[in-house]
Amino acid sequence: MNITMLLTNAFEMDVRVYKEARYLIEKGNNVTILCWDRNKNSNLKALDEKDGIQVVRFLEPSIAGSGYRQVGSFFKYALKCRKYLKNHLADYVHCNDLDGMIAYQICGKEKPYIFDMHEYYIRGSKLKQKIIKKIVGYFIKNSHYSLYENNGYLKLYNAGIAQHLLPLKNYPDADCLKPLEKTASEKFRIGYHGCVRGQLPEFKALFDACSEMSDVRIDINGGGIDLPELKELEKQYSNVFVHGPYNGMKESNRLYQNTDVLYCGYNPDNPNYQGDAEVVKFYEAIVTGTPMIMTESLGMGEKVKQMDIGLTADTRDVNSIKKVIVQMKNDKMLCQKFRENMLKFSPNYNWENAVKVLDEVYQKRS
Repeated sequence: MNITMLLTNAFEMDVRVYKEARYLIEKGNNVTILCWDRNKNSNLKALDEKDGIQVVRFLEPSIAGSGYRQVGSFFKYALKCRKYLKNHLADYVHCNDLDGMIAYQICGKEKPYIFDMHEYYIRGSKLKQKIIKKIVGYFIKNSHYSLYENNGYLKLYNAGIAQHLLPLKNYPDADCLKPLEKTASEKFRIGYHGCVRGQLPEFKALFDACSEMSDVRIDINGGGIDLPELKELEKQYSNVFVHGPYNGMKESNRLYQNTDVLYCGYNPDNPNYQGDAEVVKFYEAIVTGTPMIMTESLGMGEKVKQMDIGLTADTRDVNSIKKVIVQMKNDKMLCQKFRENMLKFSPNYNWENAVKVLDEVYQKRS
């Protein structure tokens, strides 16, 4: 079977898409990913191959997160996808995220499609939420299947739409992350490993909370729109290290081995983190046995307390963060208890089982 994916990034370090594509190839399918490379100085290959995945990159410069200023470049990317699909065989088109789905609308929707929803899109004003809900519902209803990460979608739509929904949680790949003993260190190591986007107040509060703790080291790994400002903030603190992008498939084990506590500070007003939402960091922490500091007002904060796998704090309040850090770094038995509890839950967060839903998705034509 020939599967073409639409992806509105350059597929440089998109671990979720890589894992899905790799699984489909292992099942005997041909997978091509049509990527939007936004970096005007990109040195990535236009035609590439990674572990059997065919990668086609369309260079259309823009700045990620710049809103409507990206529309022109996005439209050009979509038209290039349309031209490619007209000239190449595809049995299905697998649309990653809402922007990938919109790009396929521009392509003309000549083939059955899968809508792979990596996030929760229903946010903004009440009017905006109503409009987005209808648009997303239309895409789901007309899809072969739609994959969801956030359980909130199950509460939004009637049975006629919900019958197209299947879960695919972005659990860690066993080849990528596994329980490992922490390396020894004289420092209490607080880490964050992932996309840095929309979390500047949370990071600033963490840095300030630890600014006078000489026995604490903070490591921030990952790319994203907040990276330039984080690099500037780093200069103000002697124990903060902002490293930038990393290879999630190859470097995650090393990063978590050198992390005593994972900092999970998120914007409490962002619907992506509210209610039943679970972020990838939540799964990674559990699988690696790395206790968490989680934003207390989120649904994940309640889960952290119920599962007894970390502590919660107001992650925009310096004193609240400082209190839990002091508690965790001074009580090794507490952190060991959190770690043991996490490893008991770890088998429930298994990518190798979750990804089998793709067998159902691609077993028959719509």
